[in-house]
Amino acid sequence: MEKNKYTIIARATPLGQGSIGIIRISGNKVLNVIKNILRLNYIKPRYAHYLPFFYKNKIIDKGIVLLFPKPDSFTGEDILELQCHGSTILLDLLINNIITIPGIRIAYPGEFSERAFLNKKIDLTQAEAISDIISANSKAALFSAVNLMNGKFSLLLKKFSNIIIDLRVQIESFLEFDLKINFDIFCSNIKKILKKLLNNLINIQEYVNNGIRIKEGIKITLIGPPNSGKSSLMNIITNKNISIITNIPGTTRDILRENIYINSVPIEIVDTAGIRNTNNEIEILGIQKTFKEITRSHYLFLVVEDKISENNLLKIIKIKLKKFLKNTPMIILRNKIDMTNNIPEITNNYNYVTIRLSIKNMKGISLLMNFIKQKIIFTNNNEDQFTARERYIDSLNYIYKFLIKSQKNFIKTNSIELLSEDLRLIQKELDSITGKFTSKDLLKNIFSQFCIGK
Repeated sequence: MEKNKYTIIARATPLGQGSIGIIRISGNKVLNVIKNILRLNYIKPRYAHYLPFFYKNKIIDKGIVLLFPKPDSFTGEDILELQCHGSTILLDLLINNIITIPGIRIAYPGEFSERAFLNKKIDLTQAEAISDIISANSKAALFSAVNLMNGKFSLLLKKFSNIIIDLRVQIESFLEFDLKINFDIFCSNIKKILKKLLNNLINIQEYVNNGIRIKEGIKITLIGPPNSGKSSLMNIITNKNISIITNIPGTTRDILRENIYINSVPIEIVDTAGIRNTNNEIEILGIQKTFKEITRSHYLFLVVEDKISENNLLKIIKIKLKKFLKNTPMIILRNKIDMTNNIPEITNNYNYVTIRLSIKNMKGISLLMNFIKQKIIFTNNNEDQFTARERYIDSLNYIYKFLIKSQKNFIKTNSIELLSEDLRLIQKELDSITGKFTSKDLLKNIFSQFCIGK
């Protein structure tokens, strides 16, 4: 890559004044920097030196200097770090002086991480993890980003990839050499492997979906008929008076949101307009927004009155909500047990978890909160979880659809030649996730979102 001919420099600490400022330099001109700024010909690698920093012929500061020679450095190139006082003027003077050395320029956003990727020190998912660590908004997100950086996702993909590679080797060997193998038995084994691939892929997709939730937060949307208690529940869960509460049906007409943390996991609680038949144009718009919000949710809490008949409950589920419940888990909350004299409990009806409670008397609220912690947060937050990005989901969805199509075609035709080509294309898409096969445009888009100095 042309720009890697240059040695790059950037401030690694945030802009503004601080007690310490760090300048990072990477490339083959590091020795020139040592001679120019430190007035030395050599310093011991991987050792903290306390040395004066020169600007022209004057000492302008003293600080810590660290040298990491290639290839055992973050970028795979020679890296020099200067740790001085955090004066903006001081840092600017040092950087402006260093870039006068021929072959040295200011780094582009994310260029240090990009060079680490290009020099095969990390794969693309691990590079993205660095950005996730910096932007983590919760303890769970931080630990998940560290898991991504440590290669948890890469290992899953590698295991999946190895199955594809082994299958491709078997097929190519069968095609290239006159192997004395029963064709029917050979095809039967391939079908078993394809089934195994699909099961593994589904597990990987679940990990990735959970990773998105941890990074961006878990979205829980409250839905249900008017006056069922959605707004009151919103206020209780968030411990704030966010939603206006009245006995008038249709009070909530717009989407109300509040972000909270439960067990260090970010949760977005969304209150929506009550679902009912109405002629009020403003209320109709609110209900339309409710349905849009449902499609963006990770979990739905259907809040109904405990006295609702089974027939009316099924109408809501099977008629009004049916098309939204294909991939989104829903929990039924039967509120107002103070009016039906039922006890707080968790049951399973129509394959949906049902929680009976009374928002008015605060009965069953602890059941609900424990359910959120144990069944929603815990499920989406385990020690092996890693953060994820939409591009992972897009690639895995493409692979899943392609694999399904390939499996159906092979079952129908037993054509190992066509399957071989399909597996090659699947492998290519898989490699694009980790960066073994990646377009320059994708790399530019990914690393341009990093801060300068990373």
